[in-house]
Amino acid sequence: MIQRIQSVFLFLAAGLLGGQFALPYGTITNQTAEVPASLTDGVLTPTDNIGLMGLTILGAVLSFVAIFLFKNRKLQAQITGLSVVISILLLALIGVVFSQLMSVFNANAGHFGLGLGLPLGSMVFQFLAQRAIKKDENLVRSMDRLR
Repeated sequence: MIQRIQSVFLFLAAGLLGGQFALPYGTITNQTAEVPASLTDGVLTPTDNIGLMGLTILGAVLSFVAIFLFKNRKLQAQITGLSVVISILLLALIGVVFSQLMSVFNANAGHFGLGLGLPLGSMVFQFLAQRAIKKDENLVRSMDRLR
């Protein structure tokens, strides 16, 4: 059913991943070195790197699509697990990109933004959704044994 708790968790995860386009990952304040064209504003967002943008969109779409796979819980759990892996890769790529930018600029020139917490929050909601899917699957299996 679409009104299950895992649907709410998956919707929140998709919303958090989509919200990364509104909140920056960090800001670069000291721009004395050559600045990449995507960072002329000094704010690191998913649109500044094609990998960040791709993983963000892919994770949000997979989380949203998993909501409508409630009839096939096994596939829903697999897609949710893939979405968790994408969120982990997204966090790793954010760390790599931010550290590369900090090495180009002065080490004290950057500040982390609120956008860094969104992939972590989406990963938590995806994990909770995966647990709820497994719980539903176990409930259905126990009912099948009673018949």
